[in-house]
Amino acid sequence: GWAAAGTLGAVGACTAIAALIQRHFDLSNLTMVYLLGVVIVGIAFGRGAAIAAAILSVAVFDFVFVPPRYTFRVADTQYLVTFVVMLVVAIVIGTLTARLREQFEGARMRERRTAALYHLSHDLAVRSTAADVLEAAVDRIAHVLEARVAAYVPQGSNNLRLAAGDGGLIADEAERTAARNAYDDGRTTGFEAQLGSGTQREGQAGLHIPLQAGANVLGVLSLLPMDPAAFREPARQRLLRALVDQTALALERCRLGEEAHQARMQVETERARNALLSSVSHDLRTPLAAITGAASNLRDDQGTLSEPTRRELADTISEEAQRLNRLIGNLLDMTRLESGTLRVKKEWVSLEEVVGAALARLGAQLDGRPVRLALPEDRPLVPLDDVLFEQVVFNLVENANKYSPPGEPVEVSAEIQEQTLRFAVADRGTGFGPGEELRVFEKFYRGLGTAGQPGAGLGLAISKGIVEAHSGRIEAENRPLGGATFTVWLPIEGEAPRIDEEPFEATPGMSAG
Repeated sequence: GWAAAGTLGAVGACTAIAALIQRHFDLSNLTMVYLLGVVIVGIAFGRGAAIAAAILSVAVFDFVFVPPRYTFRVADTQYLVTFVVMLVVAIVIGTLTARLREQFEGARMRERRTAALYHLSHDLAVRSTAADVLEAAVDRIAHVLEARVAAYVPQGSNNLRLAAGDGGLIADEAERTAARNAYDDGRTTGFEAQLGSGTQREGQAGLHIPLQAGANVLGVLSLLPMDPAAFREPARQRLLRALVDQTALALERCRLGEEAHQARMQVETERARNALLSSVSHDLRTPLAAITGAASNLRDDQGTLSEPTRRELADTISEEAQRLNRLIGNLLDMTRLESGTLRVKKEWVSLEEVVGAALARLGAQLDGRPVRLALPEDRPLVPLDDVLFEQVVFNLVENANKYSPPGEPVEVSAEIQEQTLRFAVADRGTGFGPGEELRVFEKFYRGLGTAGQPGAGLGLAISKGIVEAHSGRIEAENRPLGGATFTVWLPIEGEAPRIDEEPFEATPGMSAG
């Protein structure tokens, strides 16, 4: 309709212009006006309209301007040659113009397709889950193709579940059946299947395309265009197919990534299980053997054991029971950290008291080892969970005590810098091998040279988890003159309340730095 009206309008306009200028030009020159009109029609409406404009221009030119006027008879036969040349030239120019228009439209469609694929690829590249991929794909396809779009994924054996987009596209039974057939058969159903014949089955208004990567059908993309006739254009169908294929590949990437993640989790779980059995079995057997031996000696005593010996056996049972309790406590703490059930209850507490409580718990484990303290003289209050951070201090000092040579001190220091608490524990042990500074915080990791040392390799991993739960960080590094330093940074938020406290009394063996 628009092409016909435009063609008639263009020929009419050319006739009006020719009538205005005919007094100043020969009739042969007036044909140029009609040729210009044919070019304009070819650009605007394509090849068919250009040919129609050429034929109509010749007829109107003959009827209006060639004598005798207002009749199709020709007084001079030379005008017949003019008509033929005019018609041929007009058709050729119109055809070339229309072809140029088609090439321009094709280039524009290719540019649009490239841009759409680029933007979709960019959107999908930053998505890591199938739900996010489908959400991005539905939004992009709906915008580019001007359509209502929804994505469905399988649920159970015979159902499809809405994953993203317009949930009303398969509201009726006909659409649900078509979408299910698309998923089951791996082929497109809906109006596109009948585009070649220009028909559409009643009640089936949507287009349902399987999201297929290789042999795997991962879901269905349902689409209802605002202008169904526009989807008869091959270029638009190719664009839709390219967008759907891009989405299917992204879904396949997510599926493979999830499978790889599950495989890594299984390997990690198996490794952790083996490490746990290896470490815990040894650390359980040793104290149990000591407890069993000491208890048997006490039970079988017939009055031959002296009082100091009996007290020593009782102390052995107590110490080894405490060792077992720490091991089980570490396992429970690690479980709470990994399950996300650990809750940090921050309060303004005295750092001196937390450190003192941890050192008091270590007690006999230090066995006379000197501990040098370098804490702030103003005894600041810091916001943290005192029970959890006490465990961090306990683990770090216990670790330093294990790997320090006899008689070498363990150094504990703290300072506040720009609303950040810096807490450090240093020793004069063997330090770390290459790359161990990061691995020491892994579960069950035992560093080089730890053979014969008790422990399951959980203390530092637990400390790292507790520190990160406080929104802080912990790092390990070698000291320049030998040994290792573990440093904790915790943020200090808000203002501490002013509370008068009694001076902190050091545990025996401790000295101020």
